[in-house]
Amino acid sequence: MVEHSSSFFQGWEDDEHVRLFDWFSYFPTPLFLKQFEYFNEVRLLKEYFQVNGAKEKSMFEVGCATGEVFRYLKRRQHECQYRGFDISANAINAAKKKFPKGNFYCIEENTRQIFKEYGQADIVFSRDVVIHQTNVWGFLDSLIELTRGSLIMRMKTRDVGTTCLDPELSCQAHYRKYWMPYVVINVDELCEYLAQKSDVKKITILKSYGILGGQNGRFLPKELYFPESGTAETSVCIEKGLRNRDKPEIVTRVQSDKMHWSLFDRAWLKLWLTYKMPPTADASKVS
Repeated sequence: MVEHSSSFFQGWEDDEHVRLFDWFSYFPTPLFLKQFEYFNEVRLLKEYFQVNGAKEKSMFEVGCATGEVFRYLKRRQHECQYRGFDISANAINAAKKKFPKGNFYCIEENTRQIFKEYGQADIVFSRDVVIHQTNVWGFLDSLIELTRGSLIMRMKTRDVGTTCLDPELSCQAHYRKYWMPYVVINVDELCEYLAQKSDVKKITILKSYGILGGQNGRFLPKELYFPESGTAETSVCIEKGLRNRDKPEIVTRVQSDKMHWSLFDRAWLKLWLTYKMPPTADASKVS
């Protein structure tokens, strides 16, 4: 097993991590696309391609896991120049096995390695990676540095209360073996931080509200177990460029990204998974 500098990152090498993050690979393509396009960060990605096109655009995915975003791009014929990066050697090996024509790379924990070896991309995409960092703001800086156009990411946010950056107080249990940081960022703090960057011209925020505390092994500050904190699964698009004002334009939308399956789709998916998933996988998630 690859050794990481921090015990907080060691769980990404666990075999259970690869199995869990390969969940969507067992979906039939129509339901896979339907589910993926409910995610707000994928909605933002679609909006980017509608405005800018995909051909000849370069895209870096930081935290690509087993490559399902690459699958989505190919199925929707978004022919951008894609590179996927992850610190999990096991996840990268799984991605390469599934998609031999894809470009997947195992990296160190610091994304500066990507910048040094591959420069910048037109678009950088990163789902639920910043929340698991021990240095959230430094990692965010590195993502912004990687893009010459737009950064699209998913994170967890709160409307009320300050960001807790202590991974001992805001964390998540993984695979019955590991604790990892789970940072819920105050959305006003995020906007104020980004406003200090002169090359950020627009911030688009899509929030899907829901209580984060008490779900999926999360150990969070007590106030995050109640709705008054305004916690959300939040997708953000940060556009770089010259701005015509002192602060970047900020657009906020509330849009649920919770999928509501029809009875037909639910039955189709459960039957499909029963025959397609290996015995070690868990088909009970479809209920």
